[in-house]
Amino acid sequence: MEISANNLSVLFTGFDTIFQRGFEMAPSYYERICSIVPSSTSQTIYPWLGRTTGFREWVGDRVLQALEAHAYTIVNKTFEDTVGIERERIEDDQYGVYTPVIEQLGWDAKTHPDQLIFGMMKAAVTGSPVTIGKITIPVPICYDGNNLYYASHPAGPLGESSASFQTTFSNLNSSGSGAYWFLVDAARPIKPFIFQKRREYAVTRMNTATDEAVFSQRLFRYGVDVRCNAGVGLWQLTYASNTDLSNPGNYAAAVAALRQIKSDAGVPFGAWNGPPTTRFLVVPPSLEEIGRQLLHATFGAGSIGGAVSTIPIANIYLNDATLIVSEWLS
Repeated sequence: MEISANNLSVLFTGFDTIFQRGFEMAPSYYERICSIVPSSTSQTIYPWLGRTTGFREWVGDRVLQALEAHAYTIVNKTFEDTVGIERERIEDDQYGVYTPVIEQLGWDAKTHPDQLIFGMMKAAVTGSPVTIGKITIPVPICYDGNNLYYASHPAGPLGESSASFQTTFSNLNSSGSGAYWFLVDAARPIKPFIFQKRREYAVTRMNTATDEAVFSQRLFRYGVDVRCNAGVGLWQLTYASNTDLSNPGNYAAAVAALRQIKSDAGVPFGAWNGPPTTRFLVVPPSLEEIGRQLLHATFGAGSIGGAVSTIPIANIYLNDATLIVSEWLS
């Protein structure tokens, strides 16, 4: 192919189509478990996290429910994914070898939010930053100053010291020795995780023959970048456990613990009351088979008095939640 402005424009327009194809074919879950929030500055403050609304009997004047509760902030970060395309490949009409690479860029862009969200969940249970590829994800801290998964999240009147809170709730069971699995309730408008977008995923081409990299390295450049970040929404809507998931009683105990969490006003938070399509069991690949048995098998090993029964019984947790298997939890 002749290296001309017109030919390069046509070629890279084709690459854009290939990128979009890779983007559309990639599996992604973040939109189902995150509140997706636009951001217009370098960081966004969420003062209303931790404050719940609710009806009261109207006696006398209206009572305003203060939303300026916390100063939880998510700082935007810029991420990029770029490849170089050799000039000689284009000259010799061998640019087709880059089709899978460009497709992979689209796949990477679609799954990047999942990488941040599930990586954040992993960092929370390990208690240390997690590095996935070239991205390091810090331990997520909630609006109450504690780790996302924590044994004693405070709940009580706003403005009191931690020692004066009415009670605490746990969304973590670390008494087991297996891989961690998670419950996520995404029925509410405010979800347990936040994906914050400052700038959408955008493709950039450096595809003129006079570009510096073409001149010095014989490389045309094609990449995608985004400005975004992930953070914690409501910890009250997610639970982590490393107990034996093959024992249905452990799943039941986690659901019960999540359901007993109350708001600062002392009323039940109402977790796990939505339809199964809004309730998620999130597992690493090592627990996929067990997760499928728990949620999809018609019959299975039951839990009687806390012990696993050897007699197959009807699976009362059939379709109780939607299974998500994430490699980012490995």
